[in-house]
Amino acid sequence: MKNPFDVLRSKEQELLKVKREVEALRIAARLLGGDESAAPSEGKTNSRQRVEMP
Repeated sequence: MKNPFDVLRSKEQELLKVKREVEALRIAARLLGGDESAAPSEGKTNSRQRVEMP
C-alpha cells in the first residue's frame, strides 16, 4: 500500500505543474492577441515570467 503522504506530495506536485502550464497558456494567449478584457488570473504575474514546459 502506498504511503498517503507520498501520494499527497505527488498530487501537490502535479497540481503545481498544471497551474504553471495554465499560466503559460494564458501568457501565450495574450501574446497571440487573445481577449484583452478577460479577467486576470488570481495572482498577478509578470508577462516576462519564465515558465518551463515539459
